[in-house]
Amino acid sequence: MNSHATYIMVIETSDYLHRLEANQFNLFTQKLHNGISKVLNKFNGRIASHNDNTYVVSFNQVTDAILCALKLQYNFKYITPKFDNAIRRLKIGIATETGNGKGTTLATRMCEIVKDQIVIEAGVKRAYEKENTNAFINKEHFRTLKASESSFLTRLMDYIETIWNNPTFSIDDFCTPLGYSKSQVYRKMVSLTGMPLSSFIRNYRLDKAIHLMHFRKGKIMEVAKRSGFANAGHFSKCFRDKFEILPSKYLQQHT
Repeated sequence: MNSHATYIMVIETSDYLHRLEANQFNLFTQKLHNGISKVLNKFNGRIASHNDNTYVVSFNQVTDAILCALKLQYNFKYITPKFDNAIRRLKIGIATETGNGKGTTLATRMCEIVKDQIVIEAGVKRAYEKENTNAFINKEHFRTLKASESSFLTRLMDYIETIWNNPTFSIDDFCTPLGYSKSQVYRKMVSLTGMPLSSFIRNYRLDKAIHLMHFRKGKIMEVAKRSGFANAGHFSKCFRDKFEILPSKYLQQHT
C-alpha cells in the first residue's frame, strides 16, 4: 500500500434530513454541521465538498479516517431527535483515492448503496492493519467489501445510472451487461443492499424523486415521469410506502 495514499470518506444522512419539516430541517442541519466539523478537525479531515446532508472528506492517514468514522457514528445519535430511529442513520463509506476520482465514486456508492452503516474497501482495511500492528477492524462496526464486491458495485451502478429513469427496462436486461447470471445478481444484490434488484431500482428512483421535490424541481407528475414511473398514481403509492408521507403533503412541508 502506498504510504502517500489519500483516503476518501463520504458521509451521508440518507434521506433523513430531507424528511423533516422545514423548521426542524434548519435546526438539525445546523447541529449536524457543527458536530461533523468538530470531529473532522480533530482527526485532520479536509472537507472537499458538502451540502445539506452529504460530506466528501479526505485524510492522509487511514487511522484518522477509521477513528473519525467511529466517532461520527457515536455522536450522530446525540445530534438528532429520538422520535424516529428507523431513519436516524448516518452512512459512511471509505475508499482509497487513486488520483482519478474513482475512490471518491466508490466511497459515495458504498455510502449510498450498501446496507451497512460504515463500509470500507478491502484496501482500507489492509492499510489500517499495516499502520496499526496487532490492531484489527471490528466486523461489528465496519463492513469490509471484498474486491469482487467492489467490482460488482461499480459495474452495477455504472449501468443503473444509464437506465434508472427508463420505465420500460426489464430486470432480465441486467444480467448480460453486468456479466453475471440471474441468480448471481440476486445473491449479490441482497448481500450488498438487503433487497432484490427490482426493489433497489424502485428505491433508487424514489430517492432521486424526493431530491427533486425537496429542491422543487417540478410538479408531482413531472417528478414521477423524470424518475422513471409510468404514472403519478403508482408513484404516489410507492412514495408513501417508502417515506410514510404522500408526495403532495411532502411538497406542502417544503414550500
